[in-house]
Amino acid sequence: MFRFEKEQQVWDFNGTKLGGQPGEYPTVLAGSIFYNKHEIVQDDKEGKFDKATAEALWNRVQTLGDEVNIPQFIQLLAESPKAMEKYIEWFDSIDNKTAFLMDSSVPAVLAGACKYVTDVGLAHRAIYNSINGSIAQANIDALAKSDVDSAIVLAFNPADPTVYGRQKVLSEGGVAGQTKGMLQIAEECGIKRPILDTAATPLGLGSGGSYREILACKGIFGYPTGGAYHNMTVAWTWLRRWKGTSKTPSLLQAGYKDKPLLEKQMTHHYLGGMEGIKQAAWSAPDIGCNLIASTLGANLIMYGPIENIEPMITSQAYMDIVILEAARTMGVDVKAEKHPINKLI
Repeated sequence: MFRFEKEQQVWDFNGTKLGGQPGEYPTVLAGSIFYNKHEIVQDDKEGKFDKATAEALWNRVQTLGDEVNIPQFIQLLAESPKAMEKYIEWFDSIDNKTAFLMDSSVPAVLAGACKYVTDVGLAHRAIYNSINGSIAQANIDALAKSDVDSAIVLAFNPADPTVYGRQKVLSEGGVAGQTKGMLQIAEECGIKRPILDTAATPLGLGSGGSYREILACKGIFGYPTGGAYHNMTVAWTWLRRWKGTSKTPSLLQAGYKDKPLLEKQMTHHYLGGMEGIKQAAWSAPDIGCNLIASTLGANLIMYGPIENIEPMITSQAYMDIVILEAARTMGVDVKAEKHPINKLI
């Protein structure tokens, strides 16, 4: 454990503090909803979805967050401008305080979202995801014209996944034709609360740099930093067999011959039998990859599907307590009004 010599910035999102020295504030978690093939989405173009289930999912997140003192954001994913507006409108109707990330693979959706949240007075809660090497000029213009002042700034360099390459993207540019660094673009767009994303990359393609970049971002810039480290496990081909998808061989096909005995043992140890053990094998690295980031000082963990909140929040509460205990030996102490150590110890 360690503390940074660089002064660490802390951004305030309606009372949720993000950033600081390791140990000062609990890690903020952000689960995604309305993602691709999410069962609750009924029409991803029109923005139709099962509102009762969506609200129940968010209520569960809030309940658990209150139980362990771990703060939350929500990541709204949409594939059409209309859907994004519907999702934002719905979220504001059930929660008028929590910050939300606006995310889409379609640039026009994000550009439209910037105008929408400005028009309806929600820009102060919106986090644009993300300013990266492929950001279009139309999106830069939309951000600059909007009242949005927070954005994920991505340190992704496909040509050089090292720490040096990632830093170059942030400070100098030179990726996908961009002549400016991502932080300069963010500043020119009026972003006053940048959140640096260390760009999780698959195993074998610079994943180690994704973690080392946390130290570099916080040590050089002092800005709140984090990422979607679960993408490492999603992209790990070998691990998919443990998730039990129809496209990959099951554990039995992989060499387990005594099916009755194996299923009896698994039923005894794992509720849910075969599917239970597959999910346990998948979940461990899927959650663990985020905890590695926490030990290195990450402030924001975008952990993937909102349904994963239970294992993520309990393990994160454990990690935040450990980090705080270590920080106290270095003269750092908790500054947050609420912290897991106040409830769970």
